[in-house]
Amino acid sequence: MVEKNAYYEVKFTDLTHDAMGVCKIDGYPVFVKDALKGEEALIKVVKMNKNFGFGRLIEIRRESPFRKLPICEHYQVCGGCNTMHMNYDMQLAFKRHRTIETLRKLGRVETTVNETVGMNNPYYYRNKAVLPFGKKGGKVVGGLYKLRSHDIVNIKRCHIFPKVFSDIVRFFRTLFTELKMEIYDEVEHTGLIRGIMLRHSQSTDEISLTLITTSGKLPHKDIILERTLNRYPQVVSIVQNLNPDKTNVMLGQKAKVLHGKDVIEDTLMGLKFEISHRSFFQVNPVQSELLYKKAIEYAKLTETDTVVDAYCGIGTIGLSLAHQVREVIGIEVVKDAVKNAQQNAKINNIKNARFIVGEAEEEIASLKETIDVLFVDPPRKGVDKKLLETIVKSKIPRVVYISCNVSTLARDLNFLQANHYKVIEVTPYDMFPQTGHIETVTLLERTK
Repeated sequence: MVEKNAYYEVKFTDLTHDAMGVCKIDGYPVFVKDALKGEEALIKVVKMNKNFGFGRLIEIRRESPFRKLPICEHYQVCGGCNTMHMNYDMQLAFKRHRTIETLRKLGRVETTVNETVGMNNPYYYRNKAVLPFGKKGGKVVGGLYKLRSHDIVNIKRCHIFPKVFSDIVRFFRTLFTELKMEIYDEVEHTGLIRGIMLRHSQSTDEISLTLITTSGKLPHKDIILERTLNRYPQVVSIVQNLNPDKTNVMLGQKAKVLHGKDVIEDTLMGLKFEISHRSFFQVNPVQSELLYKKAIEYAKLTETDTVVDAYCGIGTIGLSLAHQVREVIGIEVVKDAVKNAQQNAKINNIKNARFIVGEAEEEIASLKETIDVLFVDPPRKGVDKKLLETIVKSKIPRVVYISCNVSTLARDLNFLQANHYKVIEVTPYDMFPQTGHIETVTLLERTK
């Protein structure tokens, strides 16, 4: 019988979807962070449920050849990364294996899954970071959350976003302390400064800074702006976002520009895009270009095609392929994103793309045009069931599904393949190195 707080010698036989090692003690599964398949170790059981438990790695007795020393000093406490203890080849293999197994087990999908497309440099790749601030022991702290908690890790350097971001976090910890700014207390719901958000443009090296506050006031505003701009001349946009709500969500609905404009410009697939502080833009532009090229290849586009880009955001996918087709129709429920998409079409002189505010299932059903190819790039919850039903009713010949959650992808593919669609091929992309997250692009074709 397995006991809590007891120590056990174990061998790890598998990995969970979030890269925890799996071992069994008398048939009882125990999941252990930072353990690798094939390793033998001493663990302590720290939590037990009816069907499985969690353990802590005490000592590795036999180490995997795929283990590496994490380069980040915060790795053991921070929740930002969870696969930095694997060498990069294993990270890529793990993501392909997880894609295959999830599609098979949750979706009953048997198809070709290509090797995971990785990065030459799997560090410092994120162009966006949301960084909460708080107080600990009377001192200002700022950084990232600990794993499965809202305790803030007071980071010195993060190795997945640009080095300058870490420097900016340290700068604001010092500045907020010096100016005696009221820092937000999540438990008491008091204080002013909730955190900051940073975006970086790989093409221009510009940075946008968003100060997230609980109210519209900002004491010492002039000093904050002057000191920030003197230290970081690449900061071309400073926005104050207001979030007075008692919520874990960082950004609020209202904002005001303090310096410059509420946009920075970046390029993707040879096109220019204006990105506001609330815009959705892929956080890894290097991998995004590779993924988009594969998605466009899957679509087998012709110059007579009408393409619909559901969940279009600021229009990145649709605008990238517009020169190859007759017409692009982008659909997005967020009004500001549609305005950004329309502006991005103007910036790039693209005249055969139009963007609609609305629910994709309703807009597709009302379109008079015959749709040749549909692109979907939904949030983590996957494609809405009504949209899946609309796809089936509309008999769209080819569907290209970009997914950031292989579990909901499996569910949606299961529905589509039961309704006259064949899953032709899946390619995973390592959009988020050092983490367990997987991005995939899938081609489906309607069967006769």
